[in-house]
Amino acid sequence: MQITLTIPDTKADSFLDVLRHISYVEIQPIDSPSQPAKISAEEFYEDLREAIHEVNEAIAGKKQLQTLGEFLDEYQSRAHC
Repeated sequence: MQITLTIPDTKADSFLDVLRHISYVEIQPIDSPSQPAKISAEEFYEDLREAIHEVNEAIAGKKQLQTLGEFLDEYQSRAHC
């Protein structure tokens, strides 16, 4: 069985300490989709410049663009690094 719990950040460490002492509990942290990825303004503008360049290449017929899903997956993975 899987159960999702929401715990305040200030209490998470102590709660996880309790769970770690229970042999049959497996802990797999996940990122909360409700928390936006944090990147610097410089990274954002660099990504935007790159996207505009790729669109211009696609318009000129030099490149095929990735799907929106592929783009969002890549963007999300870069933001979490």
